[in-house]
Amino acid sequence: MQITHKFRLYLNKQTEVKMLKTLDLCRKTYNILLAELNNQKVIDRAMIQAMLPDMKICEPKFKQVYSKTLQYECYRLFSNLRALAKSKEKRKVGRLRFKSKGWFKTFTYNQSGFKLIKTGKRCQTLHLSKIGNIPIRCHRNI
Repeated sequence: MQITHKFRLYLNKQTEVKMLKTLDLCRKTYNILLAELNNQKVIDRAMIQAMLPDMKICEPKFKQVYSKTLQYECYRLFSNLRALAKSKEKRKVGRLRFKSKGWFKTFTYNQSGFKLIKTGKRCQTLHLSKIGNIPIRCHRNI
């Protein structure tokens, strides 16, 4: 079972811009991978996952995002595809759609690239790779 906690972040303008840019690049990655998936006759997850390093070479702006975060977008795409296939067993459903700017709201650091630094005060510091340090208020233990 996956447990999720919500905490308040205290962002400055620079960090907010970096987070919004990361969110936008994750959305673009999802859409590019979905377009490639729609072009394939046989669904091959390994080939789509192997596109990520090529994307970073072709467009250097993708280097601004932590690599595991981009890999998680591939996982999210195939997770959505599995859920869609499961729903098709029961009833008629549509297809996966491209995400526009307002419909993509999360990015994930799932294994590494983040660190919670305890400061001994009410506010602690969350370090996210390629984004920086963010003051955070932890009101419960993790």
